[in-house]
Amino acid sequence: MDFARKAKWTFFVVTTLFSLVQPLSANHTSINDTAIEMIHVGLILDAQSWVGKIVDSCISMAISDFYSQNCHYQTKLVVHTRDSGGDPLLLLSQALVLLENFKLDAIIVAENSAGVKILAELGSRVKIPIISLFAAGLSLSSFEYPHLIQIGEDESSRAKAITAIVEAFSWRSAILIYEDNDSARPILSNVTGFRLDQHVALLTSSTDEEIVEQLVKLMSLQMTVYVVHMSPILASRLFLNAKKLGMMTQGYAWITTDMITNFMNSMDPSVFESMQGVVGFKPHIPASKELRRFAIRWRSKNLNENKNLEEMEMNVYGIWSYDMVWAVATAAERVMTRHPHILHQETRLNMNFTTIRSSESGLGDRIIGYWNPENGIASIMKEENHTEMNSTSSSKLEGVIWPGGTMNIPKGWSLRGKRLRIGVPVTNQFRELISVVHDPQTKDIIVTGFCVDVFKEAVQSLDYEVHYDFIPFEDANGRMAGSYDDLILQVYHKNYDAVVGDITIISRRFAYVDFTLPFTDLGIGVVVPKINNDIWIFLKPLCGDLWITAAAFFIFTGVVIWFIERPINEEFQGSPSEQIGMIFWYSFSTLTFAHKKPLSNLSKFVVIIWVFVVLIITSSYTATLASMLTVKQIQLSSRDNDAWVSSDISNFTFETRRRRANHSPEEYADALRRGSKNGGVSAIINEIPYLKVFLAKYPSDYTMIKSKAITGGFGFVFPKRSPLVQDISSAIMRLREEKRLEMMENNWFNSESTFTTLDPESNPNRLNIHSFGGLFLVTGISSISALGVCLFQKRQSIKIHLNSSVDSLKGYFNVKITGRQKEQS
Repeated sequence: MDFARKAKWTFFVVTTLFSLVQPLSANHTSINDTAIEMIHVGLILDAQSWVGKIVDSCISMAISDFYSQNCHYQTKLVVHTRDSGGDPLLLLSQALVLLENFKLDAIIVAENSAGVKILAELGSRVKIPIISLFAAGLSLSSFEYPHLIQIGEDESSRAKAITAIVEAFSWRSAILIYEDNDSARPILSNVTGFRLDQHVALLTSSTDEEIVEQLVKLMSLQMTVYVVHMSPILASRLFLNAKKLGMMTQGYAWITTDMITNFMNSMDPSVFESMQGVVGFKPHIPASKELRRFAIRWRSKNLNENKNLEEMEMNVYGIWSYDMVWAVATAAERVMTRHPHILHQETRLNMNFTTIRSSESGLGDRIIGYWNPENGIASIMKEENHTEMNSTSSSKLEGVIWPGGTMNIPKGWSLRGKRLRIGVPVTNQFRELISVVHDPQTKDIIVTGFCVDVFKEAVQSLDYEVHYDFIPFEDANGRMAGSYDDLILQVYHKNYDAVVGDITIISRRFAYVDFTLPFTDLGIGVVVPKINNDIWIFLKPLCGDLWITAAAFFIFTGVVIWFIERPINEEFQGSPSEQIGMIFWYSFSTLTFAHKKPLSNLSKFVVIIWVFVVLIITSSYTATLASMLTVKQIQLSSRDNDAWVSSDISNFTFETRRRRANHSPEEYADALRRGSKNGGVSAIINEIPYLKVFLAKYPSDYTMIKSKAITGGFGFVFPKRSPLVQDISSAIMRLREEKRLEMMENNWFNSESTFTTLDPESNPNRLNIHSFGGLFLVTGISSISALGVCLFQKRQSIKIHLNSSVDSLKGYFNVKITGRQKEQS
């Protein structure tokens, strides 16, 4: 909240509340009376605390400064200070003593204590304002406690600021360490926006041994982002012990709230040094000349008067106290004098933002950015230039020197050199997927297979080291010690850190573990023998009208080619029977593209168009026939209604009579070879990776139809909320995008299976004349056009030949006539 607005709101509330307590003030004077009315205000603080000393001195300076500038005022604050010693009960006792001895107009509380709520109740009863420099940890509504004024930030703002910094550095979760009291406990319910993997509550009375015990438990977890919300005294012990345990080194991230950060200057140098790299929030006071002059005056005034303040610096509580006194004094003057004009002094010192700070190798804290509830995180430059701020992003923050002196942003979790115990299933039925072998000589355990290779490649591509050991899930006899579900539960019970193998991603298993993205095909498939009992199935791809039309066009095209080529091509000449044979042979030879090259350009044009038509028809015929053959064999197999179904997918609905555990590829082949009538089966239903292994060994005898994707494929198993899940999943995606996953699959399966998605309950559509009407129209027009051009050329040739013959005859007769005329002469 902007402090300028907060100061004005405080002034208004104080004015209103003072109007309620006027009957309690004695001997009020008129405006014309020259007597000064004393406004009695109680101040309760911990006199031995750093905050108490600063607040006491700042309130004293504020009263002196205010009345030196407003000497004409007819009211004056009189502050009665009492020491609570930090005890909530003594806080209430001192408040009652003040109320008994003085006719108070307000009580100022300068400590963060559970007693503030009691004083709020007390203020409501005696009708005087209770002004607290700290926001109470518990939610105290103004409706329920109308006489309570809280200046500090509440738990909701603290929680939003923590969420902003966690999101800015892309941490997925964090661990909250808080003090178990009414002031700090409410933050637990206010933190939203990120996941709290765990929260640890410490008591003020906790011994160092108890603190160390809790920290050791946290070290066993993988998360390394900690949010600390507690009193400075308890925080000092926490960070000293954390440093001894090596938790203030590279890879860790610590975030503190203003409950700690506001008091860092008062901490012992050894504590301050142990907090190197800690990122914290504290209220920010914009720099100004007035603030600097005030700080200099405060320091010079109190260095001589109180040597205990020599090492202290002005903080936000002192500034809030100073501004609060000015607001209260101004409100008191207005109420007591009934003056129509409010003589309000401008608040020069205000709070606008919550500052993110970090200690820097014991040389003092520094600002790395700003945050407020409306606009989120903003850079230092944008705040100084008062430009618009953008949403949460670490790019808007100055570089942070994290624990260990590194500028690299902590990942938020760490394995800390731990070797992962990875369980693997002991089943040698599909060795290409996962295989466990015990070396009798070296006693070593050799784990191989496609699943193992994918895991190794994924781990190797990470930007950090992961050490692991494969542990077979086996009994004393070397056989699998339970089902796949039992193996997965070992991760849930923390006996294994992960599971690698042919583990199917099924929704019911997510209740216990998390899976990575699948690294195999999704869904199930059906494998059947390649069989066919219909000897006339080759005729079915084309309808009768298409067969007749195609045959007619074959003959028609042959006749056109013969008519054009016969006069100029010797191969189209001969006896009538030879010419008829050439017509049929030439047109049907285009099916295999074995036709001879024609001589005429018109013939070449016709052949080009016709070969294109033949190519389209044959391709369509082949595709349709293949689909019919595949569907046919599925239909034949499904009639027996007998198949083996893997136990892992037995929960899904299949109309089969046998549900079996995974068998070896050899057992699958034997069962399919015998068939359902001889004690075998007509089909195998299983997940696609298993069937790929099977088809790699028997590619010529069996085929597979891909079915619905009702399973999630194979994935690696990790504990719930394990950060490795996302990193390994990202690595799997990179392997898939780089085609390395496909290469590994081909290396292990030695085959690239082709799948078709067909419904065995329906047949593919047969091809009819309508499907190729356009092609026949094109080839018909081209053939007729070529034939017409040929006829025209022949006619022109005949006409030219006749004209030349007539000219010859004319010349002959002319010669004869001329000769006779000469003889007669």
